Amino acid sequence: MATWKAELDRPSSIVLIVVTEDDGSDHDYQFDFDPATGRWEFAERDLLDRDFGEEWVDEMEEEIERLIALGVAGQD
Repeated sequence: MATWKAELDRPSSIVLIVVTEDDGSDHDYQFDFDPATGRWEFAERDLLDRDFGEEWVDEMEEEIERLIALGVAGQD
């Protein structure tokens, strides 16, 4: 099963996601979030949902939301 890693670039209001597939290949995704409201949109969600399943993407989104909440609060 593929794994993912999420990082927050708070000064730039960007979330970076790296998905590592079973064969070792990495796929990078990044998207902006509004530092005032925390609003964000991840256009590739449907693609990842199709490839890895809804539960896998739901877990990733929980981490994204946690990171963005830290960014909105001004923490790393």
